[in-house]
Amino acid sequence: MLNLTRRNFEGRRTRLAITALLGATVLALSSCSAQPETGSNLDLNADPKSVTGTVTVMVPPDELTAQNIADFNEQYPNIKVEQVDEDPVKLKALQAAGDPPDIWRPTGPQIPALVAQGQLLDLTDALRASGMDDASTYPAAQLYTVNDRQYGAPKDWSPDFTIFVNNKLFQEAGIPIPDPKVPLSWTQIGELARKLTVKAGEATSQLGLTGSWELLGPARTIQVALAEGGESLYSDDDKSIVLTSNPRAVNALKFIADLAKDGATHSPLNPSATWGGDEFMKGKVAMVNFGYWFNAQINSGKTAVGTDYTLLPAPYWSDANARINPTVSATGWVISSKSKNAQAALELLKWYIAGPQAVERAQAGWGFPALKAYSEHLPQDTPIDKKVLEVANSEAKVSPSLSFNRYYDDGAFTNSYSKHLQDYIKGQIDINEFASQIEKDVNTTIADGVSAVE
Repeated sequence: MLNLTRRNFEGRRTRLAITALLGATVLALSSCSAQPETGSNLDLNADPKSVTGTVTVMVPPDELTAQNIADFNEQYPNIKVEQVDEDPVKLKALQAAGDPPDIWRPTGPQIPALVAQGQLLDLTDALRASGMDDASTYPAAQLYTVNDRQYGAPKDWSPDFTIFVNNKLFQEAGIPIPDPKVPLSWTQIGELARKLTVKAGEATSQLGLTGSWELLGPARTIQVALAEGGESLYSDDDKSIVLTSNPRAVNALKFIADLAKDGATHSPLNPSATWGGDEFMKGKVAMVNFGYWFNAQINSGKTAVGTDYTLLPAPYWSDANARINPTVSATGWVISSKSKNAQAALELLKWYIAGPQAVERAQAGWGFPALKAYSEHLPQDTPIDKKVLEVANSEAKVSPSLSFNRYYDDGAFTNSYSKHLQDYIKGQIDINEFASQIEKDVNTTIADGVSAVE
């Protein structure tokens, strides 16, 4: 079995940052509208030994190891696999030169923009023929579907808004550990975060909460708040962000920003020396708002938190009965529309996402697999794994697929948020001015994206 649980945490943060850069990078590559390439020439039932050639794959080396490639070659002996480390600058250069890697790993929210730019090969028929359709996969896989056409699939995913609690820090503060069967509101989580933050003068020795917004950006957290009420952060045509005129969106922005202002979560004025997950493992953060994947990082019991932690369901924003816990990452594999060996790339993608390698990844507990049937392989041999999986399985039932903007990568929202947050914390602007600045910056970026593909 793959030893995925030993990946270092700084590496994961770096990979997420690089993945965001990869999405932002490709936005600059298309200067005109492009039609997606179809996989009409692919053999849906190719004999493994008949498929030949070389496939280049731009992924981290610990996600496609030499042993993985050797295992693949036992079934596909005539395909040469070349793993290339993720590098957004190199990807941009290769795509501009018309020689991109055959396969790379975006996140689900980046797919609509990549399809609009004609970057991806349409794999609909091939994936459905291999059993990867809406009936067999979790809704997270729909992030890779645009206009009923499939362009890849997540290698793994998690309901991203669950909350890991350090039981010891709650007990030391005299605060009862919340019941994992009863979802809290975000207001209640905010109150707990402030109570659990410990300061000595200007220094903070213990943080109450760090969130998914640290790794994945605040826009996606706000999107979840809106989706709970059936609303969207963007206009129907995706050509503008709807922030300042939507009270629910402004309130969600204020919730995140006020936590930073009160010193209960990280901010540019109170940054993490590493990242929130690392500080949680060191016993310096009471709660982390991460998905099921984080359990694979801490279930060994070898960190300061040990196995004395609890996984809570995602909080709700205003209506407990409308509570959702979607994935806003779902990193996966896609095939370039300019692939020189699409058949070989397809065979590797299917083997990795829906074949033996997917089973091994599920056994490591790195996240839910794309295929529902493989969830039976998720780890539950220890008491903590059983408890965590029970909550995660329940959350997977309220994890719909969200829609994301096709004209920009929301890293632009994160950049604007980080830029103007300091002024908000210092009291130089109010929340409405803060929202207005973000809206202005994001709409400028969206307009550039519209010009690039229309």
